[in-house]
Amino acid sequence: MATAATLNLLLYLFWISLLFFSGSLQLCIEKERKALLSVRSGFPDVDSWLSPWKGDKCCSWEGVGCNNITGHVIKLDLSIPYALSNTSQVHPSLFHLKHLKYLDIAKNDLSSHQIPGSIGSLTQLQHLDLTFCGFGGKIPYELGNLSNMQSLFLSGNHIEGVIPKSIGNLSKMSDLDLSYNRIVGGLPEAIGNLTALQNLALSGNQIKGKIPDSIGNLLQLENFSVSGNNINGSIPEALGSLCNLSRIDLYDNSITGRVVEFFEQLSRCRTNKTLSLDFNNNQFNGPFPSYVERLQRLTHLDLSSNQLSGSVPTSLGKLSALEFLSLSSNYLVGDITEAHFVNLTNLINMDISDNNLSVKVSQDWLPSFQAEVILMGSCNLGPRFPPWLWNQTSLYALKLSDNGISDAFPDWFWNLCTSYLELDVSHNHMRGMLPRSLECFKDLAFFNLSYNNFEGFIPRMQSLILDLSYNSFSGPIPESKFGGFLLLYMSLSNNRLNGSIPTSICTNGNLLVVDLANNDLSGAIPDCWSNTSRAEIIDISNNNLSGSIPKTFGLLARLQSLHMNNNSLSGTIPSTLQHCNQLVVIDLSSNKLSGAIPNWFGRRLSTLRVLSLRVNNFTGAIPPQLSLNPSLQVLDLAHNNLFGSLPSSLGLFGSMMARQNKSKSSPLYDGHFYYKESLIITAKDSELQFTTLLSIVTSIDLSNNNISGDIPREIANLQGLHFLNLSSNYLSGSIPDEIGHMVQLESLDLSKNNLSGRIPLNISTLNFLSILNLSYNNLIGKIPTGNQLQTFTNLSYIGNPELCGEPLQTRCPGDNPTIDDGVIDEEDMHKDDEHGGIWYFIGFAPGFVFGFWGFMGAIMIKRSTRIKYIIFIDRICSWFM
Repeated sequence: MATAATLNLLLYLFWISLLFFSGSLQLCIEKERKALLSVRSGFPDVDSWLSPWKGDKCCSWEGVGCNNITGHVIKLDLSIPYALSNTSQVHPSLFHLKHLKYLDIAKNDLSSHQIPGSIGSLTQLQHLDLTFCGFGGKIPYELGNLSNMQSLFLSGNHIEGVIPKSIGNLSKMSDLDLSYNRIVGGLPEAIGNLTALQNLALSGNQIKGKIPDSIGNLLQLENFSVSGNNINGSIPEALGSLCNLSRIDLYDNSITGRVVEFFEQLSRCRTNKTLSLDFNNNQFNGPFPSYVERLQRLTHLDLSSNQLSGSVPTSLGKLSALEFLSLSSNYLVGDITEAHFVNLTNLINMDISDNNLSVKVSQDWLPSFQAEVILMGSCNLGPRFPPWLWNQTSLYALKLSDNGISDAFPDWFWNLCTSYLELDVSHNHMRGMLPRSLECFKDLAFFNLSYNNFEGFIPRMQSLILDLSYNSFSGPIPESKFGGFLLLYMSLSNNRLNGSIPTSICTNGNLLVVDLANNDLSGAIPDCWSNTSRAEIIDISNNNLSGSIPKTFGLLARLQSLHMNNNSLSGTIPSTLQHCNQLVVIDLSSNKLSGAIPNWFGRRLSTLRVLSLRVNNFTGAIPPQLSLNPSLQVLDLAHNNLFGSLPSSLGLFGSMMARQNKSKSSPLYDGHFYYKESLIITAKDSELQFTTLLSIVTSIDLSNNNISGDIPREIANLQGLHFLNLSSNYLSGSIPDEIGHMVQLESLDLSKNNLSGRIPLNISTLNFLSILNLSYNNLIGKIPTGNQLQTFTNLSYIGNPELCGEPLQTRCPGDNPTIDDGVIDEEDMHKDDEHGGIWYFIGFAPGFVFGFWGFMGAIMIKRSTRIKYIIFIDRICSWFM
């Protein structure tokens, strides 16, 4: 016995010494070595990051770890830093590695696969990382078999379905990340079984319903994130009792109720952990939480974009640990004073914009913080530019828009010369001139001075986003402004700029938006655009530009909106423009363009929704091919020299045929930054400017041309059309009887043509019609009545000699005389009334005498009649007795 014990001890000491001197025992089980090679073959992108696996010592291979005693593979890391282009697959040999405790294949492309249910056979797994693999399908129920699991990461995939209840079997789990998938349904109550859970991340899914009360079982929970879902209901009281929490992310949901009670519950915790609360973009209501002062560990507080009301307590200023504060876009009222900031010495980021707050601090106040971000839009800071900003030398974002500031920029502000600055002082009354150069600011990433009274020249600067619109800047656009840096958005509209458009605009291929509208620019448009340009919106309308449309516009493959209206452009529309097959809006109105309207507008520009060529010199017929465009909803060819007949294909515009649902209308395109699409449509006897509602407007205006022939009956197919104007042409024939089918019509103008026949009766069924003009035609017969037609005056029908009936003065044959006709006056009525009274009594007396005595005579003369009458009277009396 002693010999055996000694032998065992010697063997044990041998293994210990071997481990001590070698660091690990590099054994390799042949079956597992082959399995590893097969598994790696399914992940081709791994070869770019891991060294080749050679030899028989698989435990020494990069990405592989083994048990030092048994030699079994317990770790496999085939993750890559970022996904490449090769498709991967999970080889079945993976499930032969029964002793695996750690498996990481993150960022490999498995987008055509589901997570295999066989994963549940690896019962020793403690760590599983499948992030950003593109897995689809559902979370396999078999995951519930992994009872040793401690960390499960499935984020950034395309996983669908609900969270299986079997997830509650993983009682040892400390980290669970299912964020950024397509998970639906509610949070299962079984989530409360994960009592060891420290980090729970479910953001970016489609989870709905309430947060379950079982969340209160997770006493070890530190980080809880369910942002970007459809969660509703109120915050469960149990969540506020989790005193180990350091981060709660509930933003971008539909959570309701008050936050006061939650803050009260949370304030009872006694812990030294820092706390971050992000409740942004929900539906929380009620007052601002008064218990916030007790959360001395609070470093991040975001209650923006909710429905909080009432005032902000000065006790907020006691949160000395607070670094981030956002209360924007609520209904908060009252004053913000120095007391609100007195101890916020660590404040770095502050946003209190878009409430009904007023910041009232003394002129000599010096904040105790050095902030990097100060956002105080709509906070009644004016009329002076805040002098207390002079010591905020760490600023990189400042928003003071809509504050009633009428001051000029102080000199000390431009002396800050920070390396990076985002500045927004728009919608004030600021005045003065800017320095000739702002180049000391290395990067004015966002520079918005729009809607002010600045004047003088535009300074030299470097900016990503530049908005100087709606000011009084003058002089030329600096040629150097666009060279050598990444300018993405530029709006200089609504100023007094003159001179020509610099050619450097063409050479800056990074510009997405060019807005120079409403200035005094002249000369030709530079014709130097290239196929490397990223321009998506070009608006140079309302200037004095001349020359032709640049042919190189055809190289702008990403162009979506083109406004060149109200200039003096001439020539024809270049055929190269048909290559801009992403165009949505084209407005070339009010120029001197000529030639025929190209038929490729319908054949090649399938995304085009707005085409305005009004007030030009276009000739020829309307191309029937226009109707091939499935998206066109606004067609304006008015005030040209077009001739020929209206094509019957006019009734085939698909986007005008459907009765549109305004609440579900899609935007014209994905807008960029602050550019607002705008178009003037002549309808309802006036010029209407459409911006936000442009996406739901449908209109056809062919007025003031030389178009002849009949109105095609097919036009009645356009049941979603709002405005139709065919006036001032040479149209003949009758108004189609089917006109009553155009149920969405709000304005119909057929005036000043040669139309004949009767007005269709069913025109009275157009309940939305507010403008009707049929004047100056050859219409005949009676004007229909009823519904909306009763609201129109004679101006809708004048100039049609053969029309009759209201509201015209001309009566139709067979109409009864009326008082208005003047046939019966008041004196005649009085005389008829007087004589009628006399003749009434003259006729009544003989009738009464003959009738009464005739009846009585019949009773008195004939005995049988007299007896029957007396019996009848007797019976009547007996009924009432």
